[in-house]
Amino acid sequence: MSDPEPKVPNPRKADLEKLRSDLAKEVEELRTALKKPTEDIGGDTVWVGKNARTWHTELDGRHKKLGVQVDKLLPIIDAAIRSEPEKVSASEARTYNKGI
Repeated sequence: MSDPEPKVPNPRKADLEKLRSDLAKEVEELRTALKKPTEDIGGDTVWVGKNARTWHTELDGRHKKLGVQVDKLLPIIDAAIRSEPEKVSASEARTYNKGI
């Protein structure tokens, strides 16, 4: 009887962990991406009037929605990382790496 195929570190898990690390550095910037334009348009110094208020309301809504969506990203990646095994067979790792 032959030995089972050796186990190697899971490359998918490693990629997800790198993605999480990279994204964690960007989350605050993404969350606040529309903050300055929203404040400028709503602040009576850049643009005033009915159209400015309409744009401000729209941009403020998009800013809030963006923040909500960004806040969901890290937990989704964390769940994916938790679902991955630490080690996989060498053939599984090769198959994953070929698909990249």
